[in-house]
Amino acid sequence: MRKVILQMMVTLDGFVAGPNDELDWIDSDPVMGEAHFALAEGADAAVVGHAVYQGMAAYWPQIVANPANNEAEFGKLMSRMSKIVISTTPEKPTWENTEQLLVKDDDDLVTKLTELKAMPGKYLLFYGGVQTAHSFIKHKLVDEYRLDVCPIALGAGKPLFPERTPLRFIGVTPYRSGAMTVTYQAV
Repeated sequence: MRKVILQMMVTLDGFVAGPNDELDWIDSDPVMGEAHFALAEGADAAVVGHAVYQGMAAYWPQIVANPANNEAEFGKLMSRMSKIVISTTPEKPTWENTEQLLVKDDDDLVTKLTELKAMPGKYLLFYGGVQTAHSFIKHKLVDEYRLDVCPIALGAGKPLFPERTPLRFIGVTPYRSGAMTVTYQAV
């Protein structure tokens, strides 16, 4: 049975975006980037919400087209890896290696994701967005959290956790930039 690993950047005070979706606080530590690459490389597929998919599909292919960019290798990995986009509206994905997981509601999401988890493999890497993350967390679909905690507090924004969520500490990896990856297991 595959597990779901949620990987997201968060602020010290637990937000995944500012009040107006600001992401200017995200840390770009190169060693943390290497860890992101290794985690993505080992995934059976990336799972993303529709809005995140649209952003990724617009961003990563243009990064690959500019090989001078230091993110080009990650962009190539994102293009070649299998991607599952969760959506409530039928749409043909345009980015290579992408399939749509069409769901009617949260109950349907739970059923379909449980089926995906039951398939052979290692893990599905969930990148977001925040509304889809709230559904995953609420319905206990996440097995492991890899939270990249950036050294900033926003004071307000979009929280990752919509409700009290007990977690079991697994480990932490600090980076020179002051960011750290904290790994938790769902309990």
